Amino acid sequence: ARCERLRAAIAELGGTIAATGDPMALESGILEKRGRLAELEAQCSAIALAAETLKQADAELQSRFSPALGRRAAEYLSRMTAGRYTDVAVSRDFSVLLRRAGENQSREVLYLSAGAADLTYLAVRLAIVDLTLPAEDPCPIILDDALADLDSARRAAAMELLGELAEKRQIIVFTCD
Repeated sequence: ARCERLRAAIAELGGTIAATGDPMALESGILEKRGRLAELEAQCSAIALAAETLKQADAELQSRFSPALGRRAAEYLSRMTAGRYTDVAVSRDFSVLLRRAGENQSREVLYLSAGAADLTYLAVRLAIVDLTLPAEDPCPIILDDALADLDSARRAAAMELLGELAEKRQIIVFTCD
């Protein structure tokens, strides 16, 4: 009976060893997995470095581009509103704050009329074009119903500005009026 139990234990251990696999093959697999892990850790480190570098570049771009964008948009908006709005600030998500001439409080564009909001975003788009697209090889600007909600005085001021800009690059305005 004792021999039978020992044979059964030996058979059980043999089955366990067979199920586990060849120790040399297992060691080889472990070495392969460690190599792959090292590759993935190196990639992860490279991605983390790239993400940090992009974050720093974004912050630098924001610190240089955003003020210039706000100044140029404010110039355009002031011209199209007869000097009513003098300061524009554009955030990273392109939400816009603006200030009326003589006031200290900035306003979010969401609290303006549809016409004033459209005019503000037109000024921002034109400023982006000025700051990002090459002047030496100007591409056209296409505007679709950008002036639809403007009153006649602001529409005339916007058309005057667009006419001046059209001397340097083609501007196409679509409307259903």
